[in-house]
Amino acid sequence: MAVMKVFAGPPGTGKTWRAAREAVDVLRPGTPAADVQRVHQELVEQGLIVWVTFHPSYSYEDFVEGYRPAETPEGNVTYAIVPGPLLRACATADMPVGPSRFHEGQRLGVYTVTHVEPGGVVLSSTTQREDAVTGAGRQFVDFWTIRLFRELGLGAGDMRLGGQRAEERREVARVTGLPTTFLTNSSRHAAVYEYLENDPQPTPVVLVIDEINRADLSRVFGELITLLEFDKRQGASEERSVTLTYSGKPFSVPAQLSVIGTMNTADKSLSAVDLALRRRFEFILVPPDPALTPESYGAVDIRALYTAINRRLAALNGSENLVGHADYMETKLEELRIREGYSDDDDGRLRAVAHTLRQKTVPFLADLFRADWRQIRFVAGPGLFETDDLSDLADGLQDLGHSEAVGLVKAADWWDPAIPAAWNAGRFRKLCPAPGTLGQG
Repeated sequence: MAVMKVFAGPPGTGKTWRAAREAVDVLRPGTPAADVQRVHQELVEQGLIVWVTFHPSYSYEDFVEGYRPAETPEGNVTYAIVPGPLLRACATADMPVGPSRFHEGQRLGVYTVTHVEPGGVVLSSTTQREDAVTGAGRQFVDFWTIRLFRELGLGAGDMRLGGQRAEERREVARVTGLPTTFLTNSSRHAAVYEYLENDPQPTPVVLVIDEINRADLSRVFGELITLLEFDKRQGASEERSVTLTYSGKPFSVPAQLSVIGTMNTADKSLSAVDLALRRRFEFILVPPDPALTPESYGAVDIRALYTAINRRLAALNGSENLVGHADYMETKLEELRIREGYSDDDDGRLRAVAHTLRQKTVPFLADLFRADWRQIRFVAGPGLFETDDLSDLADGLQDLGHSEAVGLVKAADWWDPAIPAAWNAGRFRKLCPAPGTLGQG
């Protein structure tokens, strides 16, 4: 069953991980958590999971199809229509090309499948004719070439171009970029392609769009966004198709294509996109989860510290711009401690906490509040900052028409783990909750 979902939430809450997990669940339901990463990588290599990241300059030409430069064997530059992630995913779903369709001992005309792997199959010929073009022995048939012909709208017959069909061979070679010699001895590829054409069982494919709200949706999808609706897909009650802008080919979305997105709710630069997305996607909130942070790390209660920061942040700015839990998970803190060379003790762990607060959370707050240090200090903690007194400049500022000197606020050096001479672990620990603080009261 195809899905249309968007995992939405503040940055650092695991939306991308949830999207990857969901993609695996769609294609391989019941996969144990310990195997998700391995299975996910296998599905990506097979073209069954296609990843793309949207950004403000992303376009229809990037996502659907567009002209791209390519170098010919002679060293000249030519332009060809290249399919984007959407067309590649739909082509795979339309006619599955992957190891799941084949097994050892399977007969494909005069050939027998003797080996199956993610990238292709090995076929052996059963013909004994010495003058046969196919010949005997074994040969590897790669799925990449099959997918290429499918994406370019070429059929199995376009692989059988031996004999006097030189002009046709040159044209197919020009379109595909393959040598003409391949087309005189590609019967094994044609046998595999023909089998898939004659038995086009639908295959579920998942297109994962990271940061789906960062691109201009109308610019990327154009009229194709309507085709994503389940009742507008192939075989549905209100099936629709469009003519692609560059290739001029008819296009519709396969019923078995799933689209999963992630959306950062802190990014309001393209808020109008939300309205278009909500009509076609199921939105799943992925909020910060304090339970994934440790209660005791570096002799302080990280969960209580993290919860306090987000409570103050929510009170000031609502629940859509909270600090994600990812950076405060013990595994992330340990990775940072090791990467920065901090010692394997409570002091080193406390430095990792200070590093995260100073280099990740404070810059996020500074951006969120546009350097309003009153609000930053309220959220992060007032004792962590110091102000450079500029009162000695007051007279000069008044001469320039300014009423007062605004002090420069910055994070104090004493809790900077990168400055060993200034680092004061005891003072920083006193400003952090002690282990078990969150459960008190």
